[in-house]
Amino acid sequence: MRTRQLFRALVAALLLLPWGTGAWAATKWDYYVFVGITHPIGQYAKEFAEEVKKRTGGELEIIVRPAGELPYRATEVVRTTGQGQVQLADGYMGFIAGDAKVAALPGLPFLVTTAEELKKAMGALEPFVVKELERFGATILFWYTWPPQNVWGRGEPISTIDGFKGRKIRATSPEQTEMLRRFGAVPVTFTTPEVPAAAQRGAMDGNLTAGFNLLGAKWYEFTEWGFLPDIHIGGPSYILVSKKALDALTPELRKTLQAVAGEFHQRMFKEIPAREEQDRKTLETAHKIRLIRPAPAEIEKGRKLMEPYWAEWAQTRGPQAVEALRKVREALGR
Repeated sequence: MRTRQLFRALVAALLLLPWGTGAWAATKWDYYVFVGITHPIGQYAKEFAEEVKKRTGGELEIIVRPAGELPYRATEVVRTTGQGQVQLADGYMGFIAGDAKVAALPGLPFLVTTAEELKKAMGALEPFVVKELERFGATILFWYTWPPQNVWGRGEPISTIDGFKGRKIRATSPEQTEMLRRFGAVPVTFTTPEVPAAAQRGAMDGNLTAGFNLLGAKWYEFTEWGFLPDIHIGGPSYILVSKKALDALTPELRKTLQAVAGEFHQRMFKEIPAREEQDRKTLETAHKIRLIRPAPAEIEKGRKLMEPYWAEWAQTRGPQAVEALRKVREALGR
């Protein structure tokens, strides 16, 4: 009788286990992104999740959580990922700089200005960023770049470095804020959802972003011109992964996840800069936004004004940042 009872209890317990289609139920991960799901970056995240699910036969299911779905801020993702509140997160360099100071180095104005320069810079920088992230229990699965950041605004256009003086420009990082101060502008800060209303009521004259984002977020509705010195490349944005969650995967799942990540790194690195060029054309032709390309002398003027700040920035962030900057400048020959 006792054996029969034990057998029944075992069968009942097995029935309660998460079986599915003849195998263990899928491992489910949450993937925090700071944009909406219809934004181009949101679409890349969705496609990434779908490809992982397909290639793992459904064993690893990644659920994309767009802006507003989870109670976390874009500035908190290093900790939320490291602590396992989410397993993946998009950590934009400027947003995560509070926890990973050296991560924002490519955002120094006029230091890294193209995707190809970023590739060179990341070869030198990535080990420093990984070291900082690992203190929180996170690491980099892969990274991608946003396009170059420029000024998009309304009213009197900016066409020279001197044209920044007195203008209210939205910045998204301390590095951009410092550049605006040195150029004589008035830096303002608004969250992404606040931007349209701020522009409409005249609380800002311009916005530091990319045409890619201007089109994706439909900010062309309140934009009349773009000043395009390519102030700095818009990335990297680091796809952060919980080290604990990553280590808990089987070797086969981990290998597949990393393979898909590598493919998306290459794909986004190629497609996003190309898309920026097309998006600028669309903004110019379909939305009548005037594109202003400065003379090379203006770009050099901006670089000369910002070069002393690069060293100041690194020194305030410690010896690792100083060494990282040295290696990045060496890689770029700058």
